Amino acid sequence: MKVPFFRTPYNYDTNAVSDETGLKCEDASLAVQADLIPSDINTIMKRFGVTGELPQGIRAPTYGDFTGIFDFQSAVNSIALANESFDSMPADVRARFHNNTQEFVEFCSNEANASELDKLGLLKPKYDVVTEAVTTAKISVD
Repeated sequence: MKVPFFRTPYNYDTNAVSDETGLKCEDASLAVQADLIPSDINTIMKRFGVTGELPQGIRAPTYGDFTGIFDFQSAVNSIALANESFDSMPADVRARFHNNTQEFVEFCSNEANASELDKLGLLKPKYDVVTEAVTTAKISVD
């Protein structure tokens, strides 16, 4: 009767077998390196935390002109919504504004801060109208 061979760390070299039987891809890479940053999981999660698809019941942070608020209750509700929206933002963005909703709203109200808002990922991405029109035209022609 033949005795079975049991692989253990003491009688079997896993690295040697892996080198012998593994797949070696030595071809040139076809990956597009320009998409490295947008496809990084950290970038995707950061955008998701700020402007991505949100679960039901959670709103993205907003600011604006609230001159239409005439009574105390609607003013309190608007402030509570602003605080809740600010608290749902990523921790690094909140820390940038010292965890102060008022400081964030004042910063966003100044148009000179648009470049930093873009760096923080708080602005919607701009689309190239010409490229979008050409893509739409190609789709409709085919």
